[in-house]
Amino acid sequence: MALVFVPVSPSALADWARGGVLPGAVRAHAVTPGLRAAFVPDDEEEAEHIALLVASVAGLRAHGARLVAVAGTGVPLVPAGDADFGEVDVRDLPFSAVQSLFADEPGAATLVAAAAQAPAEDLAQAWDAPAVVALLEGADLLWHGPGEWDSLGKG
Repeated sequence: MALVFVPVSPSALADWARGGVLPGAVRAHAVTPGLRAAFVPDDEEEAEHIALLVASVAGLRAHGARLVAVAGTGVPLVPAGDADFGEVDVRDLPFSAVQSLFADEPGAATLVAAAAQAPAEDLAQAWDAPAVVALLEGADLLWHGPGEWDSLGKG
């Protein structure tokens, strides 16, 4: 079963949890051959951590917040977007597949705000932006269980 790292907004997370399914094709990130080649992780755990961080930066760009759902899926992941960042599309992902949620620690607000304002045309530029690098190095993503969506889905 492949793990997918889905960047979501707080309101989309709330809708997903209440509705049971994230409808349609959704851009996510996964440990793909492209991500492995670009980052050369030492093991699977490091590869998954990289995919999580990439998804968090994608979420920051799209929603102004790092909120990532980690889901196990047996459905095919369709390569999409930037292969180096493990971009895939996944369809009709059920909320029941969510194994965990990751969000910024409360004390990271200043770093998050600065990184959200970093100019970038695409994910690769965002990844290298100094404010984003400072966020990735200075603020951890905190683990939450899927049952905690209501405390994260305030959007």
